[in-house]
Amino acid sequence: MGIRTWGTRAAAATGAVALASVVAAPAALAHECFKKQWSDAAYAQQLQQKRWMPLDVLAEQFIIAEVAPDCVGKIDLVPYMEPWMEAEGISHVPLIYMNSSISEKSFAAWANESGNSGPGLIGSGQESRAIGYIGNHIDALDQLLGQALGDAVSSGVCEFPG
Repeated sequence: MGIRTWGTRAAAATGAVALASVVAAPAALAHECFKKQWSDAAYAQQLQQKRWMPLDVLAEQFIIAEVAPDCVGKIDLVPYMEPWMEAEGISHVPLIYMNSSISEKSFAAWANESGNSGPGLIGSGQESRAIGYIGNHIDALDQLLGQALGDAVSSGVCEFPG
């Protein structure tokens, strides 16, 4: 399959599951806001807690595993994320808050008109220098994930189903 054809299929596949996967992951609920700037020490401390999951790990577990299971564990997504992070003023791979104690029904009740949801919702979903919202970046994240999958498949690292 050519890259152009694969890219179209991958974009459609990742787009179909990305928003639901990132914002409300099936195994645990994710809060979609993230802090844009961390000190190295604070970021390292948060990684030690089980409540926070880096966006690249979340994408692998809930998106790549769904659309291209053969690629799980074979793609380093961070280099693909770096240009987006730099353009957005994000200092570290965003950490997504995971909370398994909240039901999907109560999680949905927090949704606002800007499309942001989750307990502890901060503000109206407008980007700030300190806080970002994953939901505001889904198109860019879908593109970079599609590019990462496309590169991995074209170089023979893994296979895309179908």
